[in-house]
Amino acid sequence: MNDLTREDIEKGIKNKVSFEGANLKGIDLKSLDLSSGMFRNANFRYADLTNTNLSNADLSGASLRHAVLVNTNLSGADLTNADLTHADIRGAVMVGTRIDHAQVRGAKGVSEKVFFTQELLDELNESGKLQLEGETITILTKAKPRFSLQQAVRFTAMDSGEDTEKLVGKVKTLDDLKDLKAEIFPDSVVVKDAVYRVETGFIGLPIKEEQASREKGESRAKKDEELLAEFFLKNVK
Repeated sequence: MNDLTREDIEKGIKNKVSFEGANLKGIDLKSLDLSSGMFRNANFRYADLTNTNLSNADLSGASLRHAVLVNTNLSGADLTNADLTHADIRGAVMVGTRIDHAQVRGAKGVSEKVFFTQELLDELNESGKLQLEGETITILTKAKPRFSLQQAVRFTAMDSGEDTEKLVGKVKTLDDLKDLKAEIFPDSVVVKDAVYRVETGFIGLPIKEEQASREKGESRAKKDEELLAEFFLKNVK
């Protein structure tokens, strides 16, 4: 049984307490700053981590089965050997996240659209891992996934006002912002009387190759390494 509370975790992180092996099943940790937390082998089954900052956290070996990780910041986190079976990872930020040997079968969000920050595209380009053709990019890995790009912003936080439009954590295209009659600035967007901090980037729509149709109908299940490759490429932000 989980005897730890949300307040216990928040206070412990501030005091650099280790929660290695802790039972956090079903706990509500929405929107907390748990960056650099030590959660190795912890049990997060059914936990709600929506909008939580877990950047640079140690989640190696942790059980995140059925956990909600919608719009969670997992940048730089260590998910080595973690169990993400049936977790909801839609919108999760995963720049530099380690997912070696992680289990991702049934995870929601694996096949969602990708949000590429401008910073990530610059890093891929500088490292020679990006090929750009007009508004189409190819990630130069073994699978060489291709995406068509559409300029967009990701709403990360409120600077002032109330989030009446429920935009924090969401990605909106420039056309969407025009419909909202938003004022757009380099790192912020104003909607009505609310000021939001944003990341600029692009929505990437996967371009399906002919190979996909040839493979359709094959009954062979994907190997773990194929699932991991798909998981990383379609969730990298």
